Amino acid sequence: MVASLSELGGLTKDIQGYIGQVDERGRLFEQSFCTELKVEMSDYYKLVADIESRLFKAPRSLRPGESPLGVTLRRMFNWTIEARQKLRLMATAIAKVQEGKGGGDILSTISTLVDDGDPFIHSFAQRLLKTASAPFNEILVRWVTDGELADPYREFFIREREGRRDMFWSEKYIVASDMIPVHINREMTRKIFQIGRSLNFLRVACDDAEWVTSDGPRTQIVEGSDLSDPSHLESFVYRSSSMVNARLMSVLKEKFGLMGHIMAMRRYLLFEQGDFALALMEVLDNQSDRSGKNIMAHDLSAVLSSAVRSSNAQYENEEHLSAMLLTFGEENSKNKGWDDVSLMYSLSAPLSYVVPKIALRQYVEVSQFMIRLKRVEHKLQSIWRRQMTEARSYLRSEELQRRKTPVANGGDMGAHGSDDSMRQAMRQSAIACSEMVQFFHQVQRYISLNVIEGAWGEFLETTGPVEASDAKTGDAREIDIDKWNEAHSKYIGVIHEVVCGGGSSGGMGFQRNLSGIFDTAFQFINAVKEMYSERTLSNRRGTASSSSPSPSERAQQYRNTLAGGSASASRHASSVSAVVARFKEQVRNIMR
Repeated sequence: MVASLSELGGLTKDIQGYIGQVDERGRLFEQSFCTELKVEMSDYYKLVADIESRLFKAPRSLRPGESPLGVTLRRMFNWTIEARQKLRLMATAIAKVQEGKGGGDILSTISTLVDDGDPFIHSFAQRLLKTASAPFNEILVRWVTDGELADPYREFFIREREGRRDMFWSEKYIVASDMIPVHINREMTRKIFQIGRSLNFLRVACDDAEWVTSDGPRTQIVEGSDLSDPSHLESFVYRSSSMVNARLMSVLKEKFGLMGHIMAMRRYLLFEQGDFALALMEVLDNQSDRSGKNIMAHDLSAVLSSAVRSSNAQYENEEHLSAMLLTFGEENSKNKGWDDVSLMYSLSAPLSYVVPKIALRQYVEVSQFMIRLKRVEHKLQSIWRRQMTEARSYLRSEELQRRKTPVANGGDMGAHGSDDSMRQAMRQSAIACSEMVQFFHQVQRYISLNVIEGAWGEFLETTGPVEASDAKTGDAREIDIDKWNEAHSKYIGVIHEVVCGGGSSGGMGFQRNLSGIFDTAFQFINAVKEMYSERTLSNRRGTASSSSPSPSERAQQYRNTLAGGSASASRHASSVSAVVARFKEQVRNIMR
């Protein structure tokens, strides 16, 4: 009994020492916890005062064996049983709190005592938890109703990151998982975090503070409900979450045109609008003779403006057009050229806070590949048209030349050999050009129809409005910014993975697989251009003569021209054949 009574002094000293330390530190959660400790200690001091008063006040009548002072060790032991239990519980709670990290971890520590099966411990721990939860509930209510974080000592499980005040959505706030009380589950934590930062985003970034104040989550608080009660809090959070997310998505889509910008990026950066793509390729071809060193920023701007004016893009929303910029894919590249250009899209606030930079960078990389693909196809189509024109011109010129020039001394044999070589080169280059055009056209069709269209359909299905059938069955989707962002990142990520490679599959993508084929196609284009330019010059040299040559002079001139043309045709035919063979081999390697 003496040891048990002496224990009271040690417990009292430890509890008072902890309360003094907390008063010096001044943290809200610990101070609130100590408030209940002080109440319990006041009750204990009343008991001690009552026992002391009994020491100096003797009873009027004594029972047999009773002390004249009315106080015995056994009586003191019995009088302090409940107080001793409370002091032990308080000392245990203090020890566990000191082992923790403070803040919300204090509530988790006390909650473990609430779950005890002893009714006395359960009721005592409940009183401790209710008092200690007061500042937590105040911060929580202000966060989920106004989007304001009033946490001077960083004890709440949601924290504002230092130096990130301008990053209103993705990086301004974080969740400190070690500060989440045990009575708040993971889904509740996500919704509480989402509600607060959505309200903050509406107030600060979207200039919609009036709605937050007058029609926000405060209107969802039921009269008489206590948000410190977990069941009431959960009901309020779920109601507020649906309302706030719907409001934020509505503001971003209707007031700031979020989906309009996404569709504009699809049309222009992914080249889903064909007339704009064709106009841009034509303007780029007209500028192809200029080297990278001579290409300035205003030249790129002029190219884009010309393409817009030459297509239906001129009727596009002015905000969308001003967001587009033609630039070089790698700013630090020394060998800049028209093959390295790409389209960028610059979003203004608050959309720039919502759509991550990595997604915009993926759009740029995809557009750079698409520009190169479109340029190759456009150049090949131009070459094919030139081939058809030159072939008809060649056949007509050869027929006219044979009619005008008499055949003598075996000149017909040279003409026949030259015709065969040139016709073979023309035929082979025309067939190869058609195959190349078909190949690149199929690549574009696959990217457009299978990849972009499929990813876009899945994106709209995930983020679009709830269908009537879903609403009837209760399968309503709650779309918030994070879920929308996840769907959008998946949409552009799938396209980027197929086009540029990388991603979860680790594939090479079209960009790496077609890099060598692009080079081969450009070599083919240059070889064909050279072949037809030399044939034209050869014909000009052959026809440049006196105004009225004699028949024998015309025959000799024709034989000389055909001799040179035969050698040139053979050389170009072999060059074109080598390029075509390399192209077919590269295509076979890809298809394996």
